[in-house]
Amino acid sequence: MVIRVALILALVNLSACSYFSKRRSNTEAPKEASVQMTPTTVPAAKEGAPVAKTEGQAQAQEVKNAVAEAAQHIKETHGKPVREAGPVPAEKAYGWLRNGNTRFVKGFFRKDGALAKDRLRVAAGQTPHSVVLSSSDSSAPPEVIFDQKLGELYTVRTAGPSLSENVIGSIEYAVANLGVNLIVVMGQENSGAVKATLQAMDGADVGSPSFGAVVNDLKPRLLKYKGIKPSPAMIEESWSNVDGIAKDLLLRSEILRDAVTSGEVKIVRGMYHLESGNVEFK
Repeated sequence: MVIRVALILALVNLSACSYFSKRRSNTEAPKEASVQMTPTTVPAAKEGAPVAKTEGQAQAQEVKNAVAEAAQHIKETHGKPVREAGPVPAEKAYGWLRNGNTRFVKGFFRKDGALAKDRLRVAAGQTPHSVVLSSSDSSAPPEVIFDQKLGELYTVRTAGPSLSENVIGSIEYAVANLGVNLIVVMGQENSGAVKATLQAMDGADVGSPSFGAVVNDLKPRLLKYKGIKPSPAMIEESWSNVDGIAKDLLLRSEILRDAVTSGEVKIVRGMYHLESGNVEFK
């Protein structure tokens, strides 16, 4: 009796799944063309020959396969929170950042976005269109170099930049809870953290255990440069760090991996050039 009740509950749950309902609607025949479930007469098989399945057995197997498929679908997808994408598509946000950087380089800045009404707007709730993970360097504030105003960028800044669980969690929050569809991982030339990591790989003291954790995060992405003369402004090494971070975000975060796989969220990589003010994207 317990087994029968469990089976009935399982089938009810499966029927509630839109996926399973769709699967059934595609496989069920119209009522007027329904097939009788009574077994048809099967001629006696010769000794050693495989016995053909009755129509009832074939349909039972089809139902069994459909239930197994739906159960797998539920196992893989149910229970995960549904991400609500924000109103600004990734490509549009990307265009806004590129245009903003052009304004910054030319010295023409927006006049809107930082008034009293804007403070009231963001006080009611933030709706940023992009996440920018970048260096903490005071010479490269993302809001300035992209000419973005209150409530438009969700910035995460660390030496390097570098990754930690706090950094990943912050980016996950922006994507999962704020609907951000664009993630920018931006390095810069002459990065102090990149330089310190290269020196540490040659035996230099990094100064403190906490900064040592930053250096240890960068090391795997810079190992190929150990013992090699740094490139001009360490741009090549900084690109290696940025590229590695973009990959590590997907490896270490299921939330970000699912969001990018859905096609809604995109990750772009950038490099800030200090003298020109230009952000090079790839």
